[in-house]
Amino acid sequence: MTQPTFPLSVSPNKRFLVDARNQPFFYGADTPWMLMLNLNLPETREYFAARKAQGFSALQVMFTGFYGMKNRDGFLPFEDDDFSKPTEEFWAHSDKVVKLAEDMGLYLMIAPLWSGCCGEGWAGAKKEGGLKPLNINGNEKARAWGRWLGARYGSAKNVGWLLGGDKNPGESHELIRQIGQGLHEIAPTQLKAVHNAPENSSAAFYDDQPWLSLNAAYTYREVWAHVLGEWNRPNVRPIFLSESGYENEANDGRWGNPFRMRRQAYGAILAGALAGHAYGHRDGWRINDRWREGLKDAGSAQMGLVRRFFESVNWSDLQPQSGETWVTSGRGEVGKDDFLPAAKTPDDDLGVVYVPVSRAFSLDLSGFQAPIQAQWFDPTNGEFQAISGVSGGETQEFSPPETNATGESDWVLVVENTK
Repeated sequence: MTQPTFPLSVSPNKRFLVDARNQPFFYGADTPWMLMLNLNLPETREYFAARKAQGFSALQVMFTGFYGMKNRDGFLPFEDDDFSKPTEEFWAHSDKVVKLAEDMGLYLMIAPLWSGCCGEGWAGAKKEGGLKPLNINGNEKARAWGRWLGARYGSAKNVGWLLGGDKNPGESHELIRQIGQGLHEIAPTQLKAVHNAPENSSAAFYDDQPWLSLNAAYTYREVWAHVLGEWNRPNVRPIFLSESGYENEANDGRWGNPFRMRRQAYGAILAGALAGHAYGHRDGWRINDRWREGLKDAGSAQMGLVRRFFESVNWSDLQPQSGETWVTSGRGEVGKDDFLPAAKTPDDDLGVVYVPVSRAFSLDLSGFQAPIQAQWFDPTNGEFQAISGVSGGETQEFSPPETNATGESDWVLVVENTK
């Protein structure tokens, strides 16, 4: 897998990310949200090393955690919840984590102040009445704190920002905008997105903001419809899947097994999330006492294979294929587990189909000219199997092997013009 050179920026066509060498960057993220608060520096190094070895290129983390949380050393981020009084001992540890990630070649998408879906965050109203700290501090302090973050971390080449957090902005809309604006004034080249409630992308509420450079998609449903809707927005930005189901967690009523992790990763990218996607784990996002065991679960290793697969092809030029114009039969129903996400390049040099459930389907290959290489990719072990007899210039039926290396049903088809 390629080693990026930071900083990152948006591609000229605004569909994907590039590194400092203008090479496409695949955002394959883990979500150890509480890492800054719950791990010391040696443990952080251990976590980073494990994820890097598995093929992750980025991590999504919180600076300040949930409201009222102290870090491992017992410090709160602010004195008296006053944004103009950051606690130096708290932020000194954060500085070290950011620098360690940069030294290890990992990108950090940082949530500076989590809004909170369920009363646990920093924004909105308290359950017992009264306002949370973001709303108490007000617009002027919110903007000043954004500027403070930009001044402290704006020189970090491996940092981007994920404002909000699991909640639509509501009464905090202007306050979040002020943080983003303050950040942008001091650190205009760092990437910025907003994490809203499920089914609401960054652009749902901040599409008009000049500082919004990335569009974070978020859904607990099968991802195709949500991400494709973001791809079709008139105001184009790179899309990444910032959150969906988590491995070994069922907070949406559906268990997060490795098969689901694969469906949402391949499905999101083929639906237009060309920036990449984020994976999560029940023990990893909390950084609880099982975080080391969670690092070894099957879905983790298979997320590295997602990155390896897409980096092996010209993924940044893919465009999602809707309806039955390219996949002409056997596609299934949008929103169901067995639906076939598919994308190809406009010049018909590359096509990719993710097949969750092994079955026959047909592709219109009239735009593909010989010589053509077609292969099945096993998303559970990373191995390719060549397919013979694919000629191009006509509609052709494909039938994947019945089971992959783990005995499950999903495969990835890749068709390439090899001229």
